[in-house]
Amino acid sequence: MAKVILVDDSKFILGITKAFLEESGHEVVGTAQDGEEGFELYKETSPDLVLLDLTMPNKDGSDCLNHILDFDPKARVMIVSAIREQQRIAECLSRGAKSIIYKPLKFRDDEFKESFRTKILDALAA
Repeated sequence: MAKVILVDDSKFILGITKAFLEESGHEVVGTAQDGEEGFELYKETSPDLVLLDLTMPNKDGSDCLNHILDFDPKARVMIVSAIREQQRIAECLSRGAKSIIYKPLKFRDDEFKESFRTKILDALAA
């Protein structure tokens, strides 16, 4: 279905999210563990969708989001984060992020998985 990159400093989150996406029919074309790597990976792969954590070393998710959208205003980016600070989330959404998925990721919960799949499809359609 879609080419996706994952940007998160947690190898565990990268692994479980990659497995979920591939099980859902998507292709994970790359992973990065900080915002700087994520932006470079975006430029190299031109993915259909980016799943982006906010709290990371070197360049945080907010900065990475800004760089990606400055580079490609039509980029589709979803925030995947434990941060629930409404002002920061609102800034990301107003800047152009398509939606947010809050951690912890509950891939054993069918309702959570269906919600995640729906948000991905909505982001891809946007």
